[in-house]
Amino acid sequence: MSRGRIPAPHYRRVFKEGRSVANRYLVLYFLPDDAVKMGVSVSARLGKATVRNKIRRRVKEAFRLMGPSATGGGQFAFIARKKALDATYKEIEGAVRDLVKRMNP
Repeated sequence: MSRGRIPAPHYRRVFKEGRSVANRYLVLYFLPDDAVKMGVSVSARLGKATVRNKIRRRVKEAFRLMGPSATGGGQFAFIARKKALDATYKEIEGAVRDLVKRMNP
């Protein structure tokens, strides 16, 4: 099972056809699939590139550490909310785990 990223044209499909759950830091859109693919979207309104990239790196690392057995198969598209700016890594990690667990009970 490859752990890749969602190609840009597929984001629209995940948003349109997928299910979504949210918490205070992130929104997760999920579309079942054979392979595990994930992407992170951080709006330019949240800050400059360094701030957005920091959030993106934290979400990707938290997702990576969960491992394929916890995530199952599917396309995971995370969208950062404004509260994610002030969140610690542990809070982001907990938010990612919470959303994935709620999506794959």
